[in-house]
Order: sequence, then C-alpha cells, then structure tokens
Amino acid sequence: MRYARTRTMAVVATLLATGLLAGCAEELPTPKPEAPVAEAVVTQSQERKILDKVAGVVADVTKVGQAKALEDRLTGPALSIRETQLQVAAARKDTEPLTDLTMEMQQVILPSDQEWPRSSYAITVQPKDLTTPVLMAFEQSSAREQYKLWGWVRLLPGVTMPQFAEADLGSPAVPPDDKSLKVSPETAIAQYASVLTVDERSKYAENFADDDLRQFFRDYGKLQVDAINKEECKGAFEVAYEPTKDPVKAVRTADGGALVIAAMISKETITAREDGCEIGPPTKTTQALWGDADVTNVVEVNYEDMVAMYLPPEGSNDQISLVGYEHVPSSVSND
Repeated sequence: MRYARTRTMAVVATLLATGLLAGCAEELPTPKPEAPVAEAVVTQSQERKILDKVAGVVADVTKVGQAKALEDRLTGPALSIRETQLQVAAARKDTEPLTDLTMEMQQVILPSDQEWPRSSYAITVQPKDLTTPVLMAFEQSSAREQYKLWGWVRLLPGVTMPQFAEADLGSPAVPPDDKSLKVSPETAIAQYASVLTVDERSKYAENFADDDLRQFFRDYGKLQVDAINKEECKGAFEVAYEPTKDPVKAVRTADGGALVIAAMISKETITAREDGCEIGPPTKTTQALWGDADVTNVVEVNYEDMVAMYLPPEGSNDQISLVGYEHVPSSVSND
C-alpha cells in the first residue's frame, strides 16, 4: 500500500515599513493580517480515546444476540453492516465474514468544523489477516453525543490516498451539494451507481477511472455465466446499484478535492434462462443465507455496500477514482 501525506505549515508574514520622507503627510499602508489557520476541534489524543472506546464495543459484540450493544458506538451504515456481518457469520458458523475492525491506526484525519455533526476519519495499519487496511469514518451528531463509527471501506490494493492537512490543523467537511468539485459528492455517488450497474454503457463512465470493483463484477459475472452455460442453460448475470438515503460524507483534501464515503445497496441476479434448468447459490456465504429454500432457475443476492472515492477539484482533468469499498451479502432468494 502507498500512502502519500503532506505537512501543512502556517506562515504569518510581518511587513515592516521604514524611512519617512520629509514633508510627506501620506499614511503608509497597514498590512492586513492573514486569516488564522484552523485547528482541529478534536486532538489526536482525544481521537485515540474515541478509537479505543469503539474498538472495545466492537470486540465485545461477537454474536448476533449481542448486536444491540453496538448502538453505543456504531451508527448509520456501520451499524447495519456489522449487524449483517454477524448474521452471516452465525449462518456460516465462522468469523470469516467479519471485517477486522481492530483500530490500530497509521493516519487520522480530524475535523476543523465548529458545528455539528462532526466527522473524523482514520486509516488502519494492515490487519493481521493480511487484507488491505480499512478506512473508517466516525460521526458526532451533536455536542452531547459520543463519537460513533459511521462507516468503513477496505482500501483497494496498491491505492494511493489523496493528501490531507496535518492532523493537528484539521480538515473541513465538504457539503453533499458542494460546487467546488468536478461534480458534487451526492452527484458522484448517483453517477457511480449507474456505472456499477451498466459499466461502460453508462453515460457517466468517462467520469470515472476503471477500478477493482467494476472488474470484480465483470470477472465474477463471466464465471457464473460460464458455469451455467456448461449445462447449456443460457446463463445471465446482472447487477443493480443505488444509493441509500444515508447522507454522503465528504472531507476536503489538500489539493481542493474531496474524499467521499457513501452507503449503497445492490442486487445481483443469476439466471438460467433455458426451460428445465435449475441453479443454486454459488458461494459459501450465499449457501448459508439460502437455508432450505427451493432451487429454481434464479438466484438473487442482496448486498449492503459502502464506497469511498476521490473527487478532483473543479477544472481538473483527473477522473473520479475509487479508493475502497465494502460489499456485504445480506439476503438470498430464488425469485
């Protein structure tokens, strides 16, 4: 993994004017002081305490029956996805579906905004299971609320993260409808849903760099279709994405762009179109969620997703690029 980082330094220049001309009554110009540099409203030591509290709750909740306790330190998409992962782990009778949320961090991105809700972000070191590091987003909804884990994605292998202000200075939040970017954060998520659904046929495809998630669907879909076609059953594979109603989160990068994190839902449909052909769930997880349902010619898998992407500033020639995602199966059906 490669992580680029910059140190933002505040330099205040003091201008001195000397040497009065005899007989000149004109006032010398007074230099205007530069705007004060923002400071993070959460210190790194405070963030460490937040991380420890959240990590403790996550570690304590290892079974579906304990999931209610997650509400103390998880919220929004993170709460829903972790509950789903616990259900899948219970169905599979192993812990492999659980994302490693051990909160040993290599970088934190702290808020500079005075108002609420406030969001902070952090990137873990590589987990012990050798999966890629995890980017997490935390939210404090009001002054009296605790910070809670709001969402996370697993970073793409080899991704280069955008640069941010030094943690002690803080990074400002970016509104969902911000116009200083190539497209607004909420528009970018809607466009990316189209790209994930129909790939290069989307009218927005040129706005986005190709990425691992799109390639995954190409490869996985071909694998499923080829398996069905071995039985001469005319296989078909489709996926459909849409944003959820959860708010889009975005934070300013050092170059004036933004890191955006958002929740989505998706449905994967595998079909054997030849009469008399039947198919079942293709993976260990979908088999566990399938239960004792009857086998038909269709398998539909619903997912809860999160994506994180970099949005370049307005006027940039760069494409929008995915930096990480989470793709969690939540249910399977035969129609």
